[in-house]
Amino acid sequence: MNKTIGILMPGDMGHGCGKAFIDNDFKVVSCLNGRSDRTRKLSHAAGIIDLKTIENVIKSADIILSILPPESALKQSKIVNDIILKVKKKITYVDCNAISPKTAKLIDKSISSEFCNFIDAGIIGLNPIVEKGNTRLYVSGPDTSPVKILNGNGFIVKDLGKEIGKASAMKMIYASATKGTFALHAAVLTAAHKLDLSSDYFEELKYSKPDTLAAMERMVPRIPLDAVRWEGEMHEIASTFLDIGVTPKFHLGSADMMSLANKTPIAKETRETVNVNRTLIEALDMYVEALDK
Repeated sequence: MNKTIGILMPGDMGHGCGKAFIDNDFKVVSCLNGRSDRTRKLSHAAGIIDLKTIENVIKSADIILSILPPESALKQSKIVNDIILKVKKKITYVDCNAISPKTAKLIDKSISSEFCNFIDAGIIGLNPIVEKGNTRLYVSGPDTSPVKILNGNGFIVKDLGKEIGKASAMKMIYASATKGTFALHAAVLTAAHKLDLSSDYFEELKYSKPDTLAAMERMVPRIPLDAVRWEGEMHEIASTFLDIGVTPKFHLGSADMMSLANKTPIAKETRETVNVNRTLIEALDMYVEALDK
């Protein structure tokens, strides 16, 4: 049996990581206390063991991966740090969240000690089950060696050196283009629909930019499924850009679009229950209706 991996918390990404690690002979544990029924079902189906408390996870695990909404990353690190100091257990804590380099450095200060080796990390790609082991895990920090055991066992691990914040910066830059583009597409289409131009705009795109139209049709109806998490990510990207003197306004606007998407009825659906037959026009009706909420 390989080392024990703790995952806090196993949502859409986390449960897929857990399943990939289990398939590669790791033991995976978590704390599902207070988690949704959906998260519990996904975790149990993946084979993740629920140890009921974060303290039990820390006592059991060799490595902890933090995978949760970015706005919760710093708070969770402080909770984990208090427990680590209480139980005096040496452990590696890997923050895999979509956070700015500044937030990564705050987490480093909150958790690094004689008992805890902190690794900054950023996940790029879908979960390892969907990606068939090709999900990239970018890491940085003074000692990234413990996480290298995951290379080829669910992740492709890419080391960016010893600087805390470097891996988070890679995640921010990547997501600024991908999810930022999703938000731009949603904004453009919502505006076109509100102006009663969507059909004419689609015809033009079919003629001049068919690949762009295909991308819009694929992603815009699905943005609400992740919008509540991606809104926080857009704010972290904006903060990253502001800190280096690049305008944050693109991604503050993207955060606004994620907030709008989260007001649509689609946001109440999940990957398991989403209406896969919903047309782009039907989705845009919901975006436009959400403008008045």
